[in-house]
Amino acid sequence: MKKGIYIFIFIMASVNIYSQNILTPVSFEQVTLTDNFWNNRMRIQKEVLVPVAFERTEIAVEDLRRTANYLKGIEGPLPSDSRFSTSDLFKVIEGAAYLLKMERDPKLEKQIDDIADIIAQAQQPDGYLYPPHITGAYKTAPLWGGAGMGDKPYSWVVHSHELYNMGHLYEAAAAYYQATGKRNLLDIATKSAKHINKVFFEGDSNYNGGKPVNQAPGHEEIEIALVKLYRVTGDPLYLNMAKKFIDIRGVTYVPDGKGTMSPEYAQQHAPVRKQDKAVGHAVRAVYLYSGMSDVGTLTGDTTLPPALDKIWGNIVDTRMHITGGLGAIHGIEGFGPEYELPNKEAYNETCAAVGNVFFNHRMFLLEKDGKYMDVAEVSLLNNVLAGVNLEGNKFFYVNPLASDGTVDRSYWFGTACCPTNLARLIPQISGLMYAHTDNEIYCSFYTGSKVDFALTSGKVALEQKTNYPFDESILLTVNPEKNDQTFSIKMRIPTWVGSQFVPGKLYSYVDNNSKAWELYINDKKVGNLSFKKGEVSLDKGFVSISRKWKKGDKVELKLPMPVRYSHAISEVKADNGRVAISRGPLVYCAEGIDNTEDVNRYYLTKASIDAKVQKDDTGILKGIDLIKNVSADYIDVKGNIHQASLNFIPYYAWNNRGVSTMNIWFAENEKKVRESVAILPVAIKDIKATYTNEGENVFSIVDGKHPKSSKDTEVNRWTSWDKKGEKQSIDFTFEKPTDIKAFSVYWYDDNGGVRLPDVWNLEYKDDSGSWKPFPLYSTDSYSLLKDQFNLVHSDGDSFVVESIRLNVTPKADSAVGVLQVRFDIK
Repeated sequence: MKKGIYIFIFIMASVNIYSQNILTPVSFEQVTLTDNFWNNRMRIQKEVLVPVAFERTEIAVEDLRRTANYLKGIEGPLPSDSRFSTSDLFKVIEGAAYLLKMERDPKLEKQIDDIADIIAQAQQPDGYLYPPHITGAYKTAPLWGGAGMGDKPYSWVVHSHELYNMGHLYEAAAAYYQATGKRNLLDIATKSAKHINKVFFEGDSNYNGGKPVNQAPGHEEIEIALVKLYRVTGDPLYLNMAKKFIDIRGVTYVPDGKGTMSPEYAQQHAPVRKQDKAVGHAVRAVYLYSGMSDVGTLTGDTTLPPALDKIWGNIVDTRMHITGGLGAIHGIEGFGPEYELPNKEAYNETCAAVGNVFFNHRMFLLEKDGKYMDVAEVSLLNNVLAGVNLEGNKFFYVNPLASDGTVDRSYWFGTACCPTNLARLIPQISGLMYAHTDNEIYCSFYTGSKVDFALTSGKVALEQKTNYPFDESILLTVNPEKNDQTFSIKMRIPTWVGSQFVPGKLYSYVDNNSKAWELYINDKKVGNLSFKKGEVSLDKGFVSISRKWKKGDKVELKLPMPVRYSHAISEVKADNGRVAISRGPLVYCAEGIDNTEDVNRYYLTKASIDAKVQKDDTGILKGIDLIKNVSADYIDVKGNIHQASLNFIPYYAWNNRGVSTMNIWFAENEKKVRESVAILPVAIKDIKATYTNEGENVFSIVDGKHPKSSKDTEVNRWTSWDKKGEKQSIDFTFEKPTDIKAFSVYWYDDNGGVRLPDVWNLEYKDDSGSWKPFPLYSTDSYSLLKDQFNLVHSDGDSFVVESIRLNVTPKADSAVGVLQVRFDIK
């Protein structure tokens, strides 16, 4: 690592609390939801998701209980050595608190109070709270490197998650205080924050030799949380701390390594004001950018927006999927090279999409520009909502844009950040909907709701009626405190209404289905005259209506929602020659369950004029708008082309009716399909393997593509990863009895977990259905050679069979893989 000697003089006056015409969000508890789309989500959240999340984070409660016992001197087992299990619990508490504000629930409230008592008892008297270091449980854990927690408190904050955990505690405490007025969690949080301020910025004799730690954490989160503490308590200490952590990132500590220890991984490669691209771990990045936006808004710091604008532009111009997903690359769970946006292999962690919503909402508050809410909306309605099934009990950690039928949600994860992030984000949705200045009301997110504002000109009650995101009409009923009250109402005109689906340079519409939006005031359509008089204006993605309002005034905004077709720019190689379908703010996908089984075999040659929007009225998709009858062509496994039509569902609703193939970006020609799917040789009817690694397809081993070497990763393959040492077999069934002259196999070997097998052989199925040894030619052997086909011939003049089996036995410490097989047929 690189360390220098830096002298920072921090005084409370260093943060000026900026209040001039700030855009203030209307907090979640002040908005009453009246629609079906989000109210149903809230019901599922309360009845299913939050109870499930509490049950599955019980291990964290037990860790805290054991820590409390340790501090009391009660003998017993130590807590686990997890770095971050408590953070998941705190996120669930936060989500539950939002639900309590909507509807008080004594049982749920008592559950949180009981947990709060345990947390308080697990906190040291000085405010430190981290079970492994308090109890000594850290001794069984890695101390250094990307999974380390250090050998003492705050000795490895680059990866210990000590401050990350506290950030989520602070957010939970703020939410619970707002919901109930209780200070039990808030007192724990403020005690912790004052402790951290002393240790990191003043010096505490019990930590780091008495010297201020003065280092930003490896996983950002505390910056956002400290701002929330400031908003709830009004104490400028917490805003000051948030600014300090932002100011010292990439200054007082810069790691010097690779992977999780690279400077870019946790955005420590440069001071934040000199950063201009999104790099590293995607969740950490957007949490940092959210904190920077908060601090910029509340302090008026004009040095932060230029960096944020560049970073945001880099994301929407080069690094964001059309679903609003971020962090396309596995391994670092983060941003890869610009324009590297794969589909089936996309990572797009659900937490990164949650962070994308947070970041863009805060940028909207900072710059009052609707384009940020356009991105937040796309990310929320597509990637975030896809992270949980419609029943609320299964989750995606990774969100691909295509599937060959091997992807399914999980009930939970060992690292459970995504389900618990969903538990806290969805109840906050009402807090994204409105904001205001002294005399302006911003309608930033559309859903049926009621809300009150206290403006300089007087109070205003607002009611919104809409079936958004499926319906084009948004109707506002305005009830000012007094007639002829003057103020402005600003309604967002989404980017998707125009020439592209989402802001940035990556995607644009290619159809002619555009329709203009319309505005009505008291049932009269607004024309050019109103714009000329200045009563109505357009600025930064909002249509602004400035007038003297009377009780009962109505404003209706109509946002047409035709079916739209998008291309990606040529730099996005994964989407070259492909098209995606959307309607309104929703990206649509096709699933095998609604179409011929493998939807990746379809191609769309033109925008369909026959596509119909139809609301589903049965089953789990009831009430959801589907797109049906999209003209397409289909290539079957034999390579034959058929005229067909495709049916689409919103991307967020996929994988709710069983495991199936899925696709968003459809090929536009036959060649593109043939490049990406396996076409069986005419003689082969079916192929089945005992096991196939997720994301791979056994049919690819007969697609005729010649590997460059045994470690070629550019061609599709079949492997048995991670079934180390387990025998595998692949059965090939022919259309009719076939005379086999020879068989050859090209092994895959990555010099790691997938290696050449220990032994292999062939069998055939006889007339009785029994498997018998392949009649190997006398001079042949089952060779094990890299970088070439391993060929065997059948003995005799004729060998007619209907099925051949390839048996493969791996080495004990590895799995096996095949790039290609070939049959020589008479």
